[in-house]
Amino acid sequence: MATTNFEIDSDLLARLRKRRPDSSDRELLESVARMQLGYEASDRARERFAGVPSGEIEREAVKAVREVRLQRAAKRQAAG
Repeated sequence: MATTNFEIDSDLLARLRKRRPDSSDRELLESVARMQLGYEASDRARERFAGVPSGEIEREAVKAVREVRLQRAAKRQAAG
């Protein structure tokens, strides 16, 4: 995996460290990046499905999760 060096505000990093003292700086920053990407994906989904009732969205989400779980279970069984 390739890495990159960069600068970050030391006060901001200190605040992150206080929240998760057992995590390395790298883990903290990767976690923040994943959260931001998740928020952005959530915003895009909300815009895309703005006219769809929330109950329908929830049903489809549950259906998708179940399908993925079944696929993963089948792969685990096939692997032995």
